[in-house]
Amino acid sequence: MPIYSNLYSNLARQGFAKTFHHGYAQSLVAATHPSSYPNQHNRSAFARRHNSVGKLHSYRFKNAFHTSVNASSALTLQQDARPERLNTSDAGLDAYFDAWKKQHPVGEPEKEWTQFQFAKRIEWKPSVPEVEEATAEAVAASYEDQRPGLERSQSTGDLDGLRKARSDTFVSVEGSGALTPEVAQQIRDLHINGLQEVASGLVTPPMSLEDLRRSPLSTSSVTTTSDLQSQSYAEHLTKLSQSQRYAEIPAVFESMLVAGIKPVADSYNALLDAAIHLPAERIQVVPKALDVYSDMLRRKVAPTTATYNTLINLLASRSLEVNESKKMLEEKRARFGGMEQPDKFMLASSEMEFDILSEDDRLDFAVKMFDMSMRTNKDRTYPAETYFKLISACAEAVRVNDMARFYEDMESKKVIPLAATFPSMIKGYAASRDLTSAVECYNEYKDIAVADNYGLVELTDRQDAFVYAAVVKAYVDSDKLPGAIRFYEKIVESSGAKNPAVKDIIVSHGLVQGLLDSGVHAEALKWAQGLSVAPKASAMGKIAASAADAGNSSVALSAFENVPLDSQDVAAPAMALLALSVRSGNVAEASKYWQILSAPGMAVSASFIEPTAMYAISMIGSGQAALGLSQSEQMFHRIKESASSQSSIADEVDEGILLVEQFMGKRGIVDPRTIESPVVYQQAFPTHFQAPVTRPAFEDSFDPYAASTDFKGSSLIADELERGLTSRAKVSRLNEALNRFRNIRRAGRHPRYITYAKLISAAAREERANLVHDILGMARADVPLLTQYPVVRYGWVSILDAMVGACLTLGNRTLAAQFHQELLDMGAAPTANTFGLYITTLKESTKTFDEASEAVKIFHRAKSEGVEPSSFLYNALIGKLGKARRIDDCLFFFAEMRSLGIRPTSVTYGTIVNALCRVSDEKFAEELFEEMESMPNYKARPAPYNSLMQFFLTTKRDKAKVLQYYERMLSKGIQPTNHTYKLLVDTHATLDPINMSAAEAVLDIIRATGQKPEPVHYASLIHAKGCVLHDISGALDIFHAVSADRSIRPQACVYQALFEALVANHRVAETEPFLKAMTAQRVEMTPYIANTLIHGWANEGDFARAKEVFEAVGRERREPSTYEAMARAFLAAEDRPAAMEVVREMLGRGYPNAVSGKILELVGGGHNGAGESA
Repeated sequence: MPIYSNLYSNLARQGFAKTFHHGYAQSLVAATHPSSYPNQHNRSAFARRHNSVGKLHSYRFKNAFHTSVNASSALTLQQDARPERLNTSDAGLDAYFDAWKKQHPVGEPEKEWTQFQFAKRIEWKPSVPEVEEATAEAVAASYEDQRPGLERSQSTGDLDGLRKARSDTFVSVEGSGALTPEVAQQIRDLHINGLQEVASGLVTPPMSLEDLRRSPLSTSSVTTTSDLQSQSYAEHLTKLSQSQRYAEIPAVFESMLVAGIKPVADSYNALLDAAIHLPAERIQVVPKALDVYSDMLRRKVAPTTATYNTLINLLASRSLEVNESKKMLEEKRARFGGMEQPDKFMLASSEMEFDILSEDDRLDFAVKMFDMSMRTNKDRTYPAETYFKLISACAEAVRVNDMARFYEDMESKKVIPLAATFPSMIKGYAASRDLTSAVECYNEYKDIAVADNYGLVELTDRQDAFVYAAVVKAYVDSDKLPGAIRFYEKIVESSGAKNPAVKDIIVSHGLVQGLLDSGVHAEALKWAQGLSVAPKASAMGKIAASAADAGNSSVALSAFENVPLDSQDVAAPAMALLALSVRSGNVAEASKYWQILSAPGMAVSASFIEPTAMYAISMIGSGQAALGLSQSEQMFHRIKESASSQSSIADEVDEGILLVEQFMGKRGIVDPRTIESPVVYQQAFPTHFQAPVTRPAFEDSFDPYAASTDFKGSSLIADELERGLTSRAKVSRLNEALNRFRNIRRAGRHPRYITYAKLISAAAREERANLVHDILGMARADVPLLTQYPVVRYGWVSILDAMVGACLTLGNRTLAAQFHQELLDMGAAPTANTFGLYITTLKESTKTFDEASEAVKIFHRAKSEGVEPSSFLYNALIGKLGKARRIDDCLFFFAEMRSLGIRPTSVTYGTIVNALCRVSDEKFAEELFEEMESMPNYKARPAPYNSLMQFFLTTKRDKAKVLQYYERMLSKGIQPTNHTYKLLVDTHATLDPINMSAAEAVLDIIRATGQKPEPVHYASLIHAKGCVLHDISGALDIFHAVSADRSIRPQACVYQALFEALVANHRVAETEPFLKAMTAQRVEMTPYIANTLIHGWANEGDFARAKEVFEAVGRERREPSTYEAMARAFLAAEDRPAAMEVVREMLGRGYPNAVSGKILELVGGGHNGAGESA
């Protein structure tokens, strides 16, 4: 090698590296901030560029983003061309050159290198003009030497065009301008070679993990049988890893060891993948991976690049996770800590977790492993993602020297960096107060982005807006807000930043976040006002939380007003404001934010544990123990339910509960809900906060309205309403009760709270919606809610609970939800019976969803709100499940009901028996029926008997069994219902031996009891005559007799029976006049009538008429049986597409699978087939 070429290499590596790291000098931006010049011996990779007029191509010795300098053509340092030829040369370099010549005579071998000590210039610093002048001359001289094939004028123009392209295409720190068409054409025609030079170092094929696995170290020659076996195992393990079958890898690896086969690196790489993906707890991953690595070294297996890549990625990622977790814990300590001691976490587990995380930072190990891998193979190359993880971890830890070193290695290996690398590096430099290097990092990204614009490199993850934001934040972090604002304004003015999303990112991630980190909350609030809706809500939430944690209540409240209460962004600021209110001793204000956090729609998580405990303690300390305990219990239960699979969160919840118990125990506070008292505010929810029983305080039972309450009048009103409910004729007594109520109010008094609730419920049963709201209005006027009195709160719980039930009864679920929320705001919840109404009124609200699944959701919501289930709630739930034929679920909740000590009622047994009958489980149904009759609390009801009678009538067709249960019913003194008599008529008229005389005699039995036969009984006789006996004349005689009796109101069941009789006798055409008569009498066309007529017209081959009948039934009123009838009709007409259209409509109604599955099978094979046809 020529001596001066070698000298040039040493100069480039040693001498210039002191001043020009990577060959880059300070940028022009650094010159505008003299205070930002760092000491040259502590400069980072991006702080070494004196770039006032452009990039110095002559100094790009080891920059992967630009063309490498050719040693033979860069600086022709021959003996007649020494550095003195540059007017700006340093005398120190001359001395260095002379010293080098003395130490290295021509022809002698080169000795070990020693550092030459330059003459030190104390306190010398170049002025800005000197730097600019020297740089300009250096550019002119060196550029000409580097490009010997071009004229000087052409080289200079080429460089100027390239500078122009960069500054016009991408916003610079000091200026920006639009790229005019003329300049763009000039760049394309004359200076594209310059951009190609910039990009030449970047154009490298991306490395994948497969490339790493095929590295030379892992592809050694395979010669022996043992090698072949090792390689075979390695290939199998690699395939398992690639197919993500991680659970199988350890067993295969162990079998290899048992067989005495030495693993190769690829086998260990697969085992590493399994160690990373199999552990359930994240904290276990790194130790397990390091165990694999240790075993690998113990067996003297050389790690490959893939091995190092996996481990470095894991360790760097873990470092980032640890930093993020520590930040969250620090935030918790500032927000909720200090209750017992200053700067102490609220929960001991948080303190322990923070200590563990402080010792769990694996960044040092990642750096050492990287260095180790490079010592074994200097040419080893990692993917850009690995460098990104390492650089990001170093940036978080403010290890800028390591960060710059990794970036230098990436440059030297010509790896294209990820765009996300640059915001991290800028953040790291800003944290080290090195703004100049941060700006140069931005300039580096700018060059790559320009090259990407021209298609010379491929930057797949462009993040221009986030890089802009990182630079803006760097200025703010360096206490240079005016510079940040100037840079932001130039970006906004540029042609590439007109996108509102870009502006939002720069403002929210740059200005706002930087100002928050600096504690300038008011200024951050001002900037956030100009954001778009979604970013504004997020930014305002951060400002409110940060300001609240800092004790700046005015800014926190102003920011919180801009956060929508229905968004998830509201949780964190609400927690911070709650904590601020508690720290300030303002419990009433804290309650406002608690209501937001405890709203039913709020998604809860483990982050709710501390605010829940803090709020409970504040409520207890302020004398509202019952309310605070009940509300905190509900929230703790919700948190556990939301993370039922994570035992660690359940442990944290228990720790929060224990904290509240300890607070109460230290202060001698008892749980007032455990005290026996005639006045109890909250429902008897299960509680973890047990305390000794003492006598209640006088204030807990004080009623400010007691003096004006008419207790006797209240009892009379209750008796009136009760008589109306229990009387045999169910005669309404509401009007009489209202008269007494009005008389009480005229006397200037008012009834008890529960009386208002009973009046509201009675008015709802009679569908008098206006009266319901009138009674509520009178209650609000007579006994306004005063939350400071537990008795008043409890009374209003009963009133609002009655309002929820009334709205459900009237079919107004939206209004019911409003009153429900009002209850939750008071710290209470509807009763279990009201939740039962939520379930029983589902059918009345809509027919387009799975009622059983919705009923289960309602049941679980009741439990999450702390409601103790009642038999009515279980009955409602089991009833819906039974109708959906979900018998296993019925039996599950039936068993749960018993395990909770809730005695099943006769209604419960009747519901279960009915459900078992639906699935034809005769034996179990009869066993439960026997059990029901033997229960000590058995109250005879007709429903279970009717269920079994209907089961043996329609399913088993066993006349003796039907009559047996009828006689059994009479022996228990149970009065048969109209449905019982209908079943009896059907039994005599349809089951062998048929006895029409006995069937007709049932009507006489009804009359003998003082009742009148109902149309449904006549319908049974018509059906029996026409469908069973095929006596159409007899059926018509009964129909005409019923129609002529004006005391019998025409009903759809009578017409349905007649139509069934006519269709059964193939006389569907005769239904037309009766159909017109039905319409004239305003009898509604039911889905079941439609089913009969569709079937009849389809049998006659008149499919168009069948379709007319189907369409006569509105879409919302069609039943599954209606869809089935129409689908069968279309299939009979061999019109499969039309049948599929009917099925599609049915599937869109959301019926349970048990219902829709039968019809799907009818048209061609279940869900898959339907899905394909659809």
